[in-house]
Amino acid sequence: MPMLHWNIQAQKVRRRDDGSLERKPPKDRPICYAAHKDAAIYGYYGQLLAAAYESKIRGVGITDCVTAFRESCKRCNIDFAQEAFEWIGQKGECTALAFDIKGFFDNLDHTILKAQWCRVLGTDHLPEDHYAVFRSLSKFAFVDRAAVFREFGISAQNPRANQRKRICSPLEFRERVRGKHLVQTNTSCKGIPQGSPMSAVLSNIYMWDFDVAVAQHIQAAGGLYRRYCDDMLCVVPLDKERETEDFVLAEIQKVKLEVQGEKTKRHHFRIEGGKLSADEPLQYLGFIFDGHRTLLRTASVARYYRKMRAAVRLAVQTKRKADAVRAEHGEAKEPLKRRKLNIRYSYVGRHNFISYAIRAAKKMVEPAIRRQVKSHWKKLNAEVEKAQARTGS
Repeated sequence: MPMLHWNIQAQKVRRRDDGSLERKPPKDRPICYAAHKDAAIYGYYGQLLAAAYESKIRGVGITDCVTAFRESCKRCNIDFAQEAFEWIGQKGECTALAFDIKGFFDNLDHTILKAQWCRVLGTDHLPEDHYAVFRSLSKFAFVDRAAVFREFGISAQNPRANQRKRICSPLEFRERVRGKHLVQTNTSCKGIPQGSPMSAVLSNIYMWDFDVAVAQHIQAAGGLYRRYCDDMLCVVPLDKERETEDFVLAEIQKVKLEVQGEKTKRHHFRIEGGKLSADEPLQYLGFIFDGHRTLLRTASVARYYRKMRAAVRLAVQTKRKADAVRAEHGEAKEPLKRRKLNIRYSYVGRHNFISYAIRAAKKMVEPAIRRQVKSHWKKLNAEVEKAQARTGS
């Protein structure tokens, strides 16, 4: 079956030097979602490759360098960021180089990917079954989610309405999706779908030679190398900055990828007055480090409050409509249902941004992180009161 394709838009805001806010153009991130049976197949072959990849990289000394999409790590972003910040704190004066690969999944070269796939399996040619999986991921077919939802009258906001469990039957697919030419195919010689159960492990396999070369080069210079998917961090002595940057750029060209020059950041840590400080705080995996203090990214905190306000407005509007229906039936209004809001946007929930922040503060022993979200409960209540007063509910 073709994959379901849509774009996730990320709106970014940055603070100018004068203190004002600048809203950047939305960034589209293409996502592809495989059909249930296809996802099971991809998941199975992904596990096979992940196990083979793990056994291969143990002997080349990069098990600590590749941090994303590896079950054997048993760690999360908090641990990876803490490790890097503690290393810098112990190292003292150094330069942290942060690189970002442009269009990572969209630009993986199929020839290189196939060769690395064979290498992990220890074969000259892909077995028939592996080749079939490789072919389906390199020449992947997809349908635009908005187009297919329109065809079947499915709400994008509530696609599971009326107990819907699938988009269509195989017969409807042939007649109304393939029959109306809604299916598209990747005809390029590069790119794999971002979002498939195999994309993560394939990205690590693809970067194998790059990771080995860069890790060895930086370790020889007495530095630290970490790569989390398309985000790379290289920490080296101050006098190795230019040499390291040139080496990384040369190696990334060998795997036919490109570093986004405007996103390359250079952070210089120096000891001044007996205290380590940075000319510009390092942003890494959702955290900010200035040499002695760690914080959550301000953009992440702002995004949490933005989502919280939107959720409150939706809950209040839903209550308003429900109250109108009750009034028609001569029933009294009911208070706003807060349970879902509290679970998603307060300390009550166990798996939300606030619980993540509290966990990070504990692991990193950083009270400043807890202070960043200390007033979230007060702000949530204030937002509820404001929204109710605005709608008169």
